[in-house]
Amino acid sequence: MLKPEFKNLLFMTSLAILFISIPNLSYSKDITAQVIKETPLDEQISLFCTMYCLGNERLGTLKSITLDPAENNYYTVHGKAALRNRQVAGRPLNATIYDRTVIVNSVGTLNPETCMLTVEDVTVENDFQDIVTNILKSNSDIIGKVVKVPNCKKFLN
Repeated sequence: MLKPEFKNLLFMTSLAILFISIPNLSYSKDITAQVIKETPLDEQISLFCTMYCLGNERLGTLKSITLDPAENNYYTVHGKAALRNRQVAGRPLNATIYDRTVIVNSVGTLNPETCMLTVEDVTVENDFQDIVTNILKSNSDIIGKVVKVPNCKKFLN
C-alpha cells in the first residue's frame, strides 16, 4: 500500500499546472521552467521516483508543461514526467544492467477565473513491469478530479 504522501503523486503530475494560469493566450505556451522554478512539483516527482523507481541511478523529472487556449476562455494543460529506472554495475563489470524510462502524460482543463483544474486523462508509456500503471489503477479517482489551484493568481499576466 502506498504511503499517503505519495498516493496521489501521479495525480500531482496531472496537476503540474495547478500553480499557473495565463490569460489571453492565442498559442501554445511552454511553462516548464516557470513551474520548476516556482513550485515543488519537480522535487515531488523526484521523490516519488526515489520511492518507487528501480535501480541505483533512478531519476524522476518534470519534462514539460504546456498551456493551450481552449473554449470558453479555459486552457488545456499538458504535462509530461519521466521516471527513469536504471541500474549500473561498477567494477569489474562497468555495465548498464537495465535502463528504462517510464513516461507519464497528463491532460487537464484549467478555468483561470476560478483556478479550478479538471484532470481529463493520464496515460503511461514504456511501463515495463506496470508499476506506474498499477499505481494509477489503484487511484482511479484521478480522472475527472477537480482541484482548486493554490496561489494561481500570482501567475496571471
